[in-house]
Amino acid sequence: MMNDFITEITKRIKRFLTTKDLLVFFLFLCISTALWALQALRKNYDATVEVPINYVNLPKDYIITNDLPSHVKISLEGKGTDIFRYRYGHGLGPILIDMEEVAKGRRKVAVSAYTNQIHKQTRSGTSIRRTSPDSILFVLEKQKKKVIPVALDAEIELEQQYTYSDSTQITPARITAYGPQSELAKLDTIHTELLSLNNVKDTITATIGLKSIKNLRYSDSIITVKIMSEKFTEKSIQLPISIKHVPENITLRIFPSATTLSYQIGLSSYEKVDASSFSLYVDFREAKRNGKDKLKIKLNKRDSKAFNVKLKPESVDYIIEEKIIQ
Repeated sequence: MMNDFITEITKRIKRFLTTKDLLVFFLFLCISTALWALQALRKNYDATVEVPINYVNLPKDYIITNDLPSHVKISLEGKGTDIFRYRYGHGLGPILIDMEEVAKGRRKVAVSAYTNQIHKQTRSGTSIRRTSPDSILFVLEKQKKKVIPVALDAEIELEQQYTYSDSTQITPARITAYGPQSELAKLDTIHTELLSLNNVKDTITATIGLKSIKNLRYSDSIITVKIMSEKFTEKSIQLPISIKHVPENITLRIFPSATTLSYQIGLSSYEKVDASSFSLYVDFREAKRNGKDKLKIKLNKRDSKAFNVKLKPESVDYIIEEKIIQ
């Protein structure tokens, strides 16, 4: 019995859905909804809309050092049709605040002083109840300038068998920063954004921006970096070992008296860096102070282009003899 009832109900629903009655039902539903909405929109409503703020005409010698609101919330009362247009149509605004007037001395500005700009955009019958915030505080400082060197922040990985052939060049090496004196006084260098390069070889040029600092602007925002590299090789030379700080009544004999110095060098400097670019020594005072049977060989001079410098051997045996004074 229950099954027959459910079957009959299902058939009637299917017949209703496949007849014109359904279309007529939805048509009248849409018409009645539209009439209700139109009637409802004729009434007055309260609503809050967001209006953007544009700050214009800031004098070049001033800078704003506090955060300013990007919009103001305005509570309106008006017809529903008008409120709908303000919220979902083209909207209202923006409010224009003349910073040249603010810089002359006004540091706290009432938003109500600018609501006439909104009134001009609204229809008759719309009133402004209140604004949030009701005022805006401005912190302005005279802009100063300072010339500051640029520091490169970089992670550079050279290709295998390559070394730097010269110092990395930064252009411009110094920039002018503009901003409040209190901020400029803290700065000794301006850092770039991180420059990350892999498998660098030969000479390449890259550009990188400067790290932004709140309330500061720069004379140059982009820095050019030139990185010069070349292949390197290894070179070995024999060098004599000198002796330092030996008293007049002492003779210090060292074994061996020379050692092999090996280093790696860029190809462009291979012929320029030779034995005259280095000097070695041992210090007699270490023998007297430490009482060890070996003295460590030390570099007295080395060419900055040479790297991975190694000595073999790194120390010498020695004998101390007293001179016979007659």
